[in-house]
Amino acid sequence: MARPRTHSDDDILTAAQTVLLRRGPGGFTLSDAAAEVGMSRPALIQRFGNREALMQAISLREVEQTRDWLATLPQGRGIAPLWNFLSAAVRSMGPGQGAQFDARIALAAVEAADPHLAASGAERHRMVQHAIAERLPEGTRDPVGLSLAIHGLMAGALLQWLVTRD
Repeated sequence: MARPRTHSDDDILTAAQTVLLRRGPGGFTLSDAAAEVGMSRPALIQRFGNREALMQAISLREVEQTRDWLATLPQGRGIAPLWNFLSAAVRSMGPGQGAQFDARIALAAVEAADPHLAASGAERHRMVQHAIAERLPEGTRDPVGLSLAIHGLMAGALLQWLVTRD
């Protein structure tokens, strides 16, 4: 008879994500993730498989978290709703310094190199781009193209922020 699970998948993914953001993808280990949630490494492996599978599960969960977060934001079209959305998106990135910010940047590089993680990252980006397009003023020509441009500017500013820290 199988032993009952004492930790939900959500608890495990929350703990693993905490470790991932604290240590960055290079320092992320199954042992540390297991210790964070209070379970053994073999139990974590039995549940999620290897490190890459756990990172994929975290990434898929972030897609759902992004979808849920976007649903909490006010709707509307025009400059004010667009500005409010963009401001909320920037605030959600944190203060732009510290280990968590650096880990997010490093994680983006890892996402780019792994097809499964890249697919999740692309889905999050599409959701944000769609949210931008939904807030553009009525009558905007090429709202899809403009939303891609605005999102690209945000990404570029994020990289500049990483380098200059201001």
